Amino acid sequence: MRAKEEEFLILNPSDIQTDIIQLKGRRYNEIYDFVKKIINHQFTRRIENGIKGFIFHGEVGTGKTTLAKALAKDMNLPLFFVDGVDIARSLYGQSEKQIGNLFEIASNRKSIILIDDAESVFPTRDWIKGQSWHVAQNNVFFHRLDNVDTSKSCVILTTNRYDLMDKAVKDRLYPIEFEPPNLETLIEIAKTKCAMLGMSSKEVIEELKENKKDYTSVRAVERLIQERYIEEMG
Repeated sequence: MRAKEEEFLILNPSDIQTDIIQLKGRRYNEIYDFVKKIINHQFTRRIENGIKGFIFHGEVGTGKTTLAKALAKDMNLPLFFVDGVDIARSLYGQSEKQIGNLFEIASNRKSIILIDDAESVFPTRDWIKGQSWHVAQNNVFFHRLDNVDTSKSCVILTTNRYDLMDKAVKDRLYPIEFEPPNLETLIEIAKTKCAMLGMSSKEVIEELKENKKDYTSVRAVERLIQERYIEEMG
């Protein structure tokens, strides 16, 4: 379901394709269990002023957005999805309004708020783009975040440029680093994704082992599988 189409998406659990079974690797599952435990505790115990949320940071393709979506689906919670780049492109004053609308609508139900590529929206004030209207929208976000009812809402920001994030944002949310998956984890992912496409994973796994330096993210493995899949179809 799409609400206020120009601003953000509201994804119901049934709309989310990502599932917990797609999460591979010990560290990945540790993060998942840790975040889920905190959200569950605050929602079920009605902790109104607990941990406001998390900053998932790490290289591109390390599963930050995937994990947030899997959480929403598994916990049967609507996901309020915001593309940080789209908000950053807004005209002066519009981004503040979008952020305000997001938190106002999300507060009406238990939910997860996901702001992707958050460094585009909340850059450090020392960075050139962190001037004027960026400061204004940051201040709106801080006010909204400080007033989040953590018995109903959890805020997750994702970024691959943690160094560019405003310090005030870092101070308000719990940071979790997503490290590049190791070879064993990438092989697990490759087996699962190949099975979903009805193809053998043998050649893909051989390629991963022989050229492991070229494959350090899930996205890189997915591209490899797509290429092999297309070759088989041809």
